[in-house]
Amino acid sequence: MSTIAVNGSRSTARPVDVSGVIDLVRERADASERAGRLDDDVVASIRATGINRLLIPAALGGFEASPRESVEAIEPIAAADGSTGWATAIGFGSNLFAGYVERDAAAEIFADVDSPNASMFAPLGNAVADTEGRLRLTGRWPFTSNCLHASWIGVGAFFHDADGGAMDPVPRVVFVPRSAIEVHDTWDVTGMRATGSHHTSVDGVVVDRAYSNAFGEPSWADGPLWRLPMFVALAPCLSGVFLGIARGALDEIGRQAREGRAAMRAALVDDPLDMADLATADIRLRAARAGLLELLDEAWSLAVDGIQVDRILQARVHLANLHVVDVSVEATSTAHRLGGGPAAYNNSRLLRALRDVQTARQHTLFAHGLTARLAPSVVGIDVVVPPFVV
Repeated sequence: MSTIAVNGSRSTARPVDVSGVIDLVRERADASERAGRLDDDVVASIRATGINRLLIPAALGGFEASPRESVEAIEPIAAADGSTGWATAIGFGSNLFAGYVERDAAAEIFADVDSPNASMFAPLGNAVADTEGRLRLTGRWPFTSNCLHASWIGVGAFFHDADGGAMDPVPRVVFVPRSAIEVHDTWDVTGMRATGSHHTSVDGVVVDRAYSNAFGEPSWADGPLWRLPMFVALAPCLSGVFLGIARGALDEIGRQAREGRAAMRAALVDDPLDMADLATADIRLRAARAGLLELLDEAWSLAVDGIQVDRILQARVHLANLHVVDVSVEATSTAHRLGGGPAAYNNSRLLRALRDVQTARQHTLFAHGLTARLAPSVVGIDVVVPPFVV
């Protein structure tokens, strides 16, 4: 994999090559799903690729990769296993905050630049100043993906002074050491089983405001990545997971078509309607991917030139993310249907892909109603949809 040239510009990222971990990810996927957590060897091998450095400032040893590079890095991992792809995307995506919390705090939180981390933005916590001025955080957060493998976890909270008054008008994401957070075994699901997306909680843990940021605050880091609106950089990490799951499912049914399969009701390649459905799913997925990457490249090019990414382009980027999700779910479903009877078994890669992609689409980042709220952007009308478009 090489760095990506966009209108003559390049990111500062070192190429991240994940090809060496794909066989291990695929081999351990079943065991990870049964255990409800990623295999330790998989976590270590992914860590060694450098992928967790993608969105960390160069000043801290990171690669400051473009959104395109994030998508391209996560796709093959998610193609091998959706849970591993999702947890990995959360792990390196959460590291984007290294450019937003105060620099000295970032140097401590992200001292191990190869560590994956976690974040859960919903402001379900309260950090209240005690009589000595220390901020004590209490709260409980669901869906804390990758919490089992993170060193630090960023959680959403409101900050209050000792009298209960608001210190900030908006919630903040504050980072807490994983060792100070309780993980509750709540992730009992059919898809994305190995992401460890459990509830987490703290009760009176002392936190530092310097270890937090609010969406929309400027970055201390320089460079194109830090000139992008946060969700233009962050959301494509997860969109890439959907693209990877769908590509893995289509590749698997393609392999079955070429090589044959046990208990086939008929040879797939001899059924023109099935093959037409497969071809349509393939080209629609490629088109959705290309559309997203085109918009990401446009935003990156503006950032390279120091030009602000306006709300219309922000909205179009997120519309492209939403379209990628819909098309990926459809493509995975098509692959599963074409898999016939063998795809009904729990050990089917096609069934696991379907469970994973359907579970992932429930994420609030891809809520169906967002399309209508963002739609005016396609005719050039500004929309404000915090935190996605600001």
